[in-house]
Amino acid sequence: MEINSPEHIVVEVKARSNGRVNSLEVTNVDKHRRQRGADHAIVVAPGFAPKVIDNAETTDLTTIAVDDLVKLLDRRDQYAVPPEEILALLTRTGAFQDDRLDILDESIQDRIAAGETLLSIIRALERADGSVETAEDVRWIVVGMEDSNDIPTTEEIRSALQLLAHPSVGVVKQDQEGYRVTTDYENGVQLVRSLGKVVQPSKK
Repeated sequence: MEINSPEHIVVEVKARSNGRVNSLEVTNVDKHRRQRGADHAIVVAPGFAPKVIDNAETTDLTTIAVDDLVKLLDRRDQYAVPPEEILALLTRTGAFQDDRLDILDESIQDRIAAGETLLSIIRALERADGSVETAEDVRWIVVGMEDSNDIPTTEEIRSALQLLAHPSVGVVKQDQEGYRVTTDYENGVQLVRSLGKVVQPSKK
């Protein structure tokens, strides 16, 4: 298999009766890569012996077990991980193991935390029962509501308010008096979740 965009990569799939690749002709894989003019090579198999993993570290080669590839693709489907982020993990030389999935999971958790900030802001503005003048004021309401020490910064609050106030969401209204919610918390959550249905690619 060959991938030409956004980066030129050759992909080789290896199958063994015992489910594990105990030896890999790294030089042959690298030769294939150079013949195709590719930037990188990826070898996929049910599993790899430790010595194969060690050999992969010395070339422009990535080894990835099928189970890890499935986990990676599951995360991409569930969280719409950008292809560029997937590519960066796959084209790092050496074995694709749990440490790379951990990097991806950290990025996903950051996005989840940002999503929780959106919901915290809706709750905060609903509790305010009126307009709140600035993003900093909104943040202090969130601080008073949350038990966690991981409180969003004022800039993060401001960015979240801009998203919530966008016409495609419309949970927050900004005017001369400040920020206020346009609906209750439950419906606000539904409006945020509906963004994926509202934003549709144009038909060409």
